[in-house]
Amino acid sequence: MVRSGSSYLSQSELPLTIGMGVAARMETISIYWPSGVTTILNDVTANQIVTVDENKGIVRRQPLRKPAA
Repeated sequence: MVRSGSSYLSQSELPLTIGMGVAARMETISIYWPSGVTTILNDVTANQIVTVDENKGIVRRQPLRKPAA
């Protein structure tokens, strides 16, 4: 659950991190929005930042940068 503005003069982190263990992809991700809309994402691969719009689904995919050696 992502929640913002829960305390005076504070900010919560808005990105949601999903741990996938050793899996290379997630078959299904369900997002339940406060408006009551449900967004279903299928076949989402690991190691990326996915931007999701409540009405459009995935609107952007950005690969994660690998740490410098």
